[in-house]
Amino acid sequence: MMLILNCITRPLCVPHKTFKYFRMAKLENFNLLLKGGSKDFVYKICHQSRQPVTSEDTLRLISSTLDCSMQETQNLLSDLRSFTDTLLASNVSSTSEILTSFPEGFHKSLANLLSKVFTELFPVWRANMAHGAVSLPRLESFDWAVSSDHATKQSVCSLDLHIREKDTMKIVNANLSKESLRSLVTGLKDIKEQISNLSNV
Repeated sequence: MMLILNCITRPLCVPHKTFKYFRMAKLENFNLLLKGGSKDFVYKICHQSRQPVTSEDTLRLISSTLDCSMQETQNLLSDLRSFTDTLLASNVSSTSEILTSFPEGFHKSLANLLSKVFTELFPVWRANMAHGAVSLPRLESFDWAVSSDHATKQSVCSLDLHIREKDTMKIVNANLSKESLRSLVTGLKDIKEQISNLSNV
């Protein structure tokens, strides 16, 4: 694991396929969006999730529309932010790529809707990040654990990345299969080599 530590002390940017195994538990709050009633409302919530501050009035309005508590609304916005953080960091650019990031068993219609909404919003979010960023997100530390997936009878590596963005610490989670973990390590080796080559120029 020291190899990974040495490779990713710089701003995180890894292949999209690395993060296609999200924990279903992390996306449970997304089901609240099924009560949104329209794509336009879901669009507004997704856009709001990446705003620096959400006012109490806005939280109350969203909670009323989704028929949930304000705490559930805050959790939803936080989970949307974490999910899109991961997609943006992995440089996704198409609806089909976003769609494959949702785990098996996730509500298909909702996954399709969110994929389309994210695709529309990504150019705006990337522009805002480029305009307002003082520094890029930085990996501070990570935790990992290996467990057995009873459904597939395969071992899975659960990876929690602790990322600092300005003054905020976030945790981005991914469940990696053996093949995905191998792709991650290979990608990080390539990144390390590129950084070394640039340092020698």
